[in-house]
Amino acid sequence: MFCPKCGSLMTRSGNKLVCGSCGYTEDVPNGNTGQIVNKSSHKEVILIREEKSAEPLDSDAVCPKCGHRGAYYLLKQTRSADEPETKFYTCESCGYRWREY
Repeated sequence: MFCPKCGSLMTRSGNKLVCGSCGYTEDVPNGNTGQIVNKSSHKEVILIREEKSAEPLDSDAVCPKCGHRGAYYLLKQTRSADEPETKFYTCESCGYRWREY
């Protein structure tokens, strides 16, 4: 149950419900045991069939592992601001990852 004054969760203390935030108290309603009677076990499952990359494709990049021409890339600033960005590649064919400074 939530506190009618501040909206915080109230805890049971004997025959009373007490708000931990503002200290508001009220009597436990008759017949209320404060026990959880039913829990839902329903969970939604999402299956991903194919993951599409939103990263741009560099068709000139050559994978050092499989030799495929074409890799997705991501630019990150890994060093100080006056240094150039690091380019992280992911091979379009085999998924191998490498970087260029």
